[in-house]
Amino acid sequence: MGRPPKPERKNELLDQIVDYLLDKTFATLSFRTLADGLGISSYVLVYHFGNREELINEIVRHIEARHDALKPANPEKFTREDFRSWIVDSWNWLLVDRNRNLQRLEFEASVQDVVSPTPRASAVRKFVYWQSFTAEWLVSQGIERRQADPFARLFISSLYGLQYDYVLNQDRTAVEEALELLLDRFFYGLDVAASPTPGR
Repeated sequence: MGRPPKPERKNELLDQIVDYLLDKTFATLSFRTLADGLGISSYVLVYHFGNREELINEIVRHIEARHDALKPANPEKFTREDFRSWIVDSWNWLLVDRNRNLQRLEFEASVQDVVSPTPRASAVRKFVYWQSFTAEWLVSQGIERRQADPFARLFISSLYGLQYDYVLNQDRTAVEEALELLLDRFFYGLDVAASPTPGR
């Protein structure tokens, strides 16, 4: 019986693989091309990842894990200013060239996942997390649940759209201006939704 792969070596490999993929696509990825690109034996990849599907699954998990650093501990305690600052800070982090390329890979993986016979569904879970996160914060700001859920979905979908815009067009200035407009409209909508309706 062979020795089990060392987790630390696997993580080192994943870091190297992600660096290698910054200007490439999953569609062109194979054990042979990756091994050649990293200057290692394809046996090393087979040993640690088994097959191409599991390799891609591990790469996607590794890329998506970087978002964990963006998750605040107590979002319900955010004031509106806190929420806006957190969005802007997170957005600036996402616009770094490395993260833009990793976002491109995430989009590619999520689109492929839709038609996969064994979907990871990690992109769906991530979207649900951020939509729920925003909805809970809206509820903490006095928005009724029946309004908070679609309001949060619209906001998160808009952020995803701007990320896609930046990945596609690479126009940072235009995307930042659109984000500011989105935030202005978001908080205006929050004011309207939180205002008591006459006759209630």
